[in-house]
Amino acid sequence: MTSARTHPSTDPVFHPVVGPGAAFIPVAWLVAFLVVPVVLLVTGDTDFDDVTRILTRRSTWNVVWFATWQAVLSVVATFVVAGPVTWLISRHRFRGRRALRAVTTVGFLLPSVVVATAFLAVLPRSLHYSVFAVVIAHAYFNIAVVVRVVGARAESLDAQLSLAAQTLGATPPTAWRTITVPMLRNSIASAGTVVFLYCFSSYAVIRVLGGPRRSTIESDIALRAFGIGDVGGASVLALLQMLCIGVVAGAIHLLARSNGKPTRAPSAMLPTIPDNRRRTAIAIAAVTVAFVIAPLSALFWQSVHVGDTVSARAWQSIFNTSLIESVWTSTRTALVAGLVGTVLCILATLAITRLRTGGNVVNSLTLAPLAMSPVTIGLGLLVTFDSGWFDWRSRWWFVALAHTLVSFPLAVRVLVPAWRTTPVGLHRAAAVLGAGGGRRFIDIDLRRMRPAIVASLGLVVAVSLGEFGAASMLSREGAETIPVAIARLLSRTGDEVRAQAFALASILVVVCVMALAIVEMALQRGEHASRR
Repeated sequence: MTSARTHPSTDPVFHPVVGPGAAFIPVAWLVAFLVVPVVLLVTGDTDFDDVTRILTRRSTWNVVWFATWQAVLSVVATFVVAGPVTWLISRHRFRGRRALRAVTTVGFLLPSVVVATAFLAVLPRSLHYSVFAVVIAHAYFNIAVVVRVVGARAESLDAQLSLAAQTLGATPPTAWRTITVPMLRNSIASAGTVVFLYCFSSYAVIRVLGGPRRSTIESDIALRAFGIGDVGGASVLALLQMLCIGVVAGAIHLLARSNGKPTRAPSAMLPTIPDNRRRTAIAIAAVTVAFVIAPLSALFWQSVHVGDTVSARAWQSIFNTSLIESVWTSTRTALVAGLVGTVLCILATLAITRLRTGGNVVNSLTLAPLAMSPVTIGLGLLVTFDSGWFDWRSRWWFVALAHTLVSFPLAVRVLVPAWRTTPVGLHRAAAVLGAGGGRRFIDIDLRRMRPAIVASLGLVVAVSLGEFGAASMLSREGAETIPVAIARLLSRTGDEVRAQAFALASILVVVCVMALAIVEMALQRGEHASRR
């Protein structure tokens, strides 16, 4: 009876013949292009004088202080915006619930440079390059974190506890304060920590909306390395940021462990919206949808306006000027990153799921890019591959290489669960019929894995299309990606130039939404296939 539950990696019939070989290529890739460049960045381009020079300057700690307090303010704003819709989705059953949940994830799935550009389009000029613009853009970007993390926990709570407390005389606010909040405390802290981490290391939003006087550590790294050539100082700041990210990531891990694994109740068991709260629920849903859609609508609207005149000149100029090169560069880079990254992720996840020893090591290594910002990854590649036969700084595919690293953890997390859904009985039956390990891998695993592989490919392509941090360090004139071209256009003056930036951002919205729709459809197909 236990054999039906045996995982292929531990079943004696299934021999993971590709496991050890599969591990070598992605591990070597990550070591060569991630670990070694970052180590060389920290050790080779940094000395004690750089450390003392940077850490004793008041401006450094002003940057750290701004990054910290704007991140805290962004966390508060995110919960203010996301709190009502999280309560509505997680505690009630109603028509359009899944659609509303999908709408709340739109901002998180869009490139950060697009979100920043969209708020330039929707906000009045008096609020451009202000702290308010930065904070509201961060809140827009992180609504999905609160809805997904806190909402998943809230959905699993037993409503009978609050009802019992009210029966014993507690008022609804008292029941909420003494029962609901304590049970949600860890998930709220976990979501807040994740949002803080994103906002603390924000780059594109700060660069587009913060103005020249405001910098986070991430934007100051780019300024020092690319703007004034202070690579040693940038390396010190990169190390400082990695330490901060490590501390916050450790806090997330502890909170996740203490929070436990919630058991989500079926949506059919959730209560419907009471009549006395129906208007409130409609208002929450309407405000949330308007908040998500308005910046994107303004982006498209401003792309067909030059000053106060309706005009398609911005769109025409994309195809009549060098801007079309950025579209081609982004497309080419995303396709190469998608193909190479997906193959590497397939090999890495094979090793993770099928190696009895070493799988955890490979899994930990694939998470390493999360501890390093894209700007740090780009800077490490820039200072490592800069001489001799491996001076690749001017090669267009160098950006694609960085994008495979940035997207690696996300694609791996898509593929690992899919590998583990293959029933071992299929392998046993094929082995009895004489199929070898390679034949079973092709005919059984890859065939069942097709939706997950498509989803992984689409995810890497979407990340590559919108990635800005590493691309801003590695892109060269004449071979800019779309996000880099958008940032360059927004740094210039003139209504037509700004309309061109809005048009490019609109193109990026459409393409990224299409790529992410493919990912979603592929994942749904994979879920249906695993249930059969």
